Amino acid sequence: MEPERSYALTMPLRILTANLYTGRVKPASFAALLHDAAPDVVAVQELAPSQAEVLGDWGVCRLLDPDDETTGMGLAVQVPAQLDRLGFPYRNPVRARFDGVAWGLRDVEVIGAHIANPISRPFAVSRLRRREEAAALEAALTEPRSTRVLVGDFNSSPAWPLYRRIAALSVDGPAAAGTAVRTWGYFPRSPALLRIDHAFIQGARCVSSRTVKLDGGDHRALVVDVEPLPVESAGS
Repeated sequence: MEPERSYALTMPLRILTANLYTGRVKPASFAALLHDAAPDVVAVQELAPSQAEVLGDWGVCRLLDPDDETTGMGLAVQVPAQLDRLGFPYRNPVRARFDGVAWGLRDVEVIGAHIANPISRPFAVSRLRRREEAAALEAALTEPRSTRVLVGDFNSSPAWPLYRRIAALSVDGPAAAGTAVRTWGYFPRSPALLRIDHAFIQGARCVSSRTVKLDGGDHRALVVDVEPLPVESAGS
């Protein structure tokens, strides 16, 4: 059973996002991460049935769609939330909307996404999917919302055009906090080579972030702490 968290206005909203490598991440390692990180929101990609069982009793609201391929997605929240999907034809992002008063935030929306890999064959299909996904995320980011956090595996480092398109409408939270590090390696035991897992934020700020190595995974889990924007002093 997860430890109870005492919510207070000064406590950051903690969001965890992780690509679970289509069942290769050991469920015990994933369960330990949930226990140790104690997140408020969990967004996962490449969620397999065995890993979904770990989230089965976690949180108040869950939208889990596990699969043995790379299309499994999931989102779980520790408070009552409205859960739905964005409507993508491929790897449909999951979304939670909830009251963020416990963290001093308003009208919170968290989206978990998994963007198509640009080097998956056939290349023409992958490129088309990425263009469609980028346009759909841009549309989602322009919808009215006081606080929005878009997390997940974007298969895009900061050098890629898709990253720049999303960053133009939001803030790369870990980069702004000065805690951004690489998140992905070629193999589970290889060093992290690229930063392709991100947390893009609107209407709030990331005060810290960290990555966690998962047993059997090629991605590091990303944990971000989000707080309200600082109140500007009068006359500043």
